[in-house]
Amino acid sequence: MLKRRTVLKSMAAGLGAGIVAGPLGLGVGRALADGHAPLTINVPGNTLGVHVPYMAAINEGLVELGEPAAKWERVPKLQTITQSILSGQTEVGAGDAISTLRAVEAGADLKIIGNAFMHTSLVFVVNADKISEPKDLEKDDVTIAVNSKGDFTHVMVVGPMTAKGVDMDKVNVIKMGGSGNRFRALLAGKVDGVPLHFDQAAELASQGNFKVLIEPAKEYEAFLGEVWIVSGGWLEKPENRDRAKALLKATTIAFRQANDDPAWYADMYRKHGTKENMATATDEEIEVVRQALGVDIGCWPNDMHHELAVYEQLLPVYKAAGAIKGTVDLTQVVDTSLIDEVLADIG
Repeated sequence: MLKRRTVLKSMAAGLGAGIVAGPLGLGVGRALADGHAPLTINVPGNTLGVHVPYMAAINEGLVELGEPAAKWERVPKLQTITQSILSGQTEVGAGDAISTLRAVEAGADLKIIGNAFMHTSLVFVVNADKISEPKDLEKDDVTIAVNSKGDFTHVMVVGPMTAKGVDMDKVNVIKMGGSGNRFRALLAGKVDGVPLHFDQAAELASQGNFKVLIEPAKEYEAFLGEVWIVSGGWLEKPENRDRAKALLKATTIAFRQANDDPAWYADMYRKHGTKENMATATDEEIEVVRQALGVDIGCWPNDMHHELAVYEQLLPVYKAAGAIKGTVDLTQVVDTSLIDEVLADIG
């Protein structure tokens, strides 16, 4: 059986994170322009440990830079976030790189301008009573649920399982948005395997016979979780470019704060977390999460690690999983110019 203490300890191993001086917003300048409207942003359905820094950035961080706090809305399915940007319903999305690349292959004008977080805190958790080895996923009575077919929650399963000899065409896969919904479905026995954030997996361990079958952080050198997405036309306007830079600046500063300042992260964790027990978590419990995400997995790089090379490494993985055709010109989608300017500003 998967043990809560075992999961948290194994994922929290590592050395100290990089140190940066100063509280959020100190010494990084004020707004890039006066009178900006609040950014409208779509974010996924839950805020767990990995999401805390960017939620702090869009609520407090932008304000400390002289910008208005963002107006944000939760959207359970990552592909819906991409569609919302295309339809003009929102300006920015904390979305999925794969669905963005797929949309661009189909002719959409989208840009990926930065990381909402790097890598992923997701693990693939299964009902150990029905699944003892990867090939068990092929059984007729086994069903797994992912956020959306073809997104990163799906690819994180397809790649490693294919490498282990599983025929993914034989696996029953359904769509289920929101890690909280997948948590409840697995617990209730409605599905047999789901991607969950590792802190959810640890909680689940105390409630049944579940085990982690896949840890993407151990399977991939780099893995993209949620990325900041905008439309190309929107970004062409100078004012919007400045607003986007403010978002990336606030996010980068929040990454550094999460890595450097346990007390700050604990405050933001309790404030922005959507699970009820996050609001009452102890400093010790939160620190285990922070160390696992920031140190062991490296979800919040001090420089954001938004680089074309990461996409070049992952493109063959996405293509092999059938998530994209692989025809996309990455240089037309992955815009690193804004984060380069931000890093030149804040060091």
